[in-house]
Amino acid sequence: MTKVRCDDEDKLLNKVLEVLSSLKGVRKAFYLDELQRRQLEKIEKDKSASLGPLTVHNDGALECLRRKHVACIVKDATFRPPPAPTVVLIDENGKVIGRELIGGEKPKAARGQKLMYLGKDFVIFYDGGKSAKTRFILPPIAFEEIERIEETTNVCSSSPSTDGDFFVRKAADLPDDPKLATILVGFDT
Repeated sequence: MTKVRCDDEDKLLNKVLEVLSSLKGVRKAFYLDELQRRQLEKIEKDKSASLGPLTVHNDGALECLRRKHVACIVKDATFRPPPAPTVVLIDENGKVIGRELIGGEKPKAARGQKLMYLGKDFVIFYDGGKSAKTRFILPPIAFEEIERIEETTNVCSSSPSTDGDFFVRKAADLPDDPKLATILVGFDT
């Protein structure tokens, strides 16, 4: 991967926004300020809660918020698909027992497994075992376009929760439009 170099931090931050803004499907790109970051972190920590027998943890959003800089993009449906599943189902031992399917992917069952689909975009790998505690994880995802910029390190991305998405769009003076979605891109310099 060829890296692009910037000479100072202001130029670097502008370069990141320039790259994000240039991506197909991005309607707006901007940075969260410190107050917005703290408020979003509170929202995401509060959303890591139980939903009956399941818990949901937005590890990706919290990981992005740990970075020195957090850029946000608000995107529409023409934005590229993610490079990896953005939602996984984990059992109490940390084993992945289900995950989002990307771009029409057709998984194969391992020996002794059955595939159970939740809609067309999520599969559970069922092997007959019972798991007392399962949790949905929204993991941090790579963001190659920013990783290519030489001075960026520890790049990760994630979608915030529904409440976090609403908060970010409100902070950016964007409408609560269900056809739009937010992605956080965290990175260090």
